[in-house]
Amino acid sequence: MANILISGAGLGGLCAALALARRGHCVRVAERTESLTEVGAGIQLSPNAMHVLRDLGVEPAIERAAFEPEAAVIRDGRSGKPLVSVPLKDRCRSRLGAPYLHIHRADLHAALAQAAEAAGAEILLGTEITDYAQDEADVLAETADGARLKADALIGADGLRSPLRQAMLGPSAPRFTGHIAWRATVPADRLPEGAIPPDATSWIGEGRHLVTYYLRGGALINVVAIEERGEWTEESWHRPGDPAALRAAFEGWDERLTRLLTLCEAPFVWGLFDHTPLDRWTEDRVALLGDAAHPMPPFMAQGAAMAIEDAWVLAESLSRGDDIASGLSRYAAQRRPRTARLQRVSHANARSFHRQAGLKGRLNRVVLRAGGMAPALVARRLDRIWAHDVTQDSFAAGQRLHSAPQS
Repeated sequence: MANILISGAGLGGLCAALALARRGHCVRVAERTESLTEVGAGIQLSPNAMHVLRDLGVEPAIERAAFEPEAAVIRDGRSGKPLVSVPLKDRCRSRLGAPYLHIHRADLHAALAQAAEAAGAEILLGTEITDYAQDEADVLAETADGARLKADALIGADGLRSPLRQAMLGPSAPRFTGHIAWRATVPADRLPEGAIPPDATSWIGEGRHLVTYYLRGGALINVVAIEERGEWTEESWHRPGDPAALRAAFEGWDERLTRLLTLCEAPFVWGLFDHTPLDRWTEDRVALLGDAAHPMPPFMAQGAAMAIEDAWVLAESLSRGDDIASGLSRYAAQRRPRTARLQRVSHANARSFHRQAGLKGRLNRVVLRAGGMAPALVARRLDRIWAHDVTQDSFAAGQRLHSAPQS
């Protein structure tokens, strides 16, 4: 078995550590921060992610901490009227074989860290990998304090501004997508019961949209508000946002939302950045994973899911018995088409959610209302993403979807 070094103890890095350790590899995870904590708020785990998390043995811990929504709904932001609704709760379990769950990022992070360490992975805190060199036998990872760590393979799960991606492919600045995001959580008991629907709800409007869903068994309401901006210079999850600016951006929207936003007292705000799909993810014994390889705009709620899928495929590819470089190349070849497609779909969703003015806006609303009248058609389009199960071969996954009962 191989000695694997992973740079970055985020969701993708920890998931890869767990998947590799469970296959018997010796795994170390280098994390630049001094404590193993996770910032952010809620994330959505669709069935394609849950298949992996079930295989890795963490589904019970996730279900205990999560909330299962009734439906995925698109509503007009000002009137609150539903435009599209796709059932989730029973449909995902019966048709796709796994639940659709909402979970606080910190809860998922803690579950993965605990499971990875229990499986034998070692987490090296305060260790930032900045560069690497390699020969025919080893990779030498260089740290910010000048140390060198030897491994058979090095995995860059070090995020959007990945030092390992730059070491592999040269300098490249992330591209501002033209959107900023606010995030906040609100205790559910501060609103009348049922004020916010128990769904994954996207409230859409011109130049902006807002997403609401529940966390921690319904104790918290997660708020993600997206607004178009002409420019933004900082990409940080830690920047405090102005609550008044958040409320002003959604003034005149459905009163349920405006009431909710009055309770967002300390939101965070950051710019959304990405990269165009990379030509390659690997260099011999070094590979990229998650946001380091394919930062995903949040308009399909698939960023975490793609990193989770990456982790399982990478671990499986490295465990097939051939040489490490071939295993990593196989991983990248399998993952690049799917992640590039979802990057494109996510960008298209942003345009659709925000296109409300003029002729294009009217046509967009007609398309959305047509989807609302044919929810089974919308559901089947989502199934192409959610039914994907990397823990099974693609033929078997396709057969399961083909033979599943139609909704």
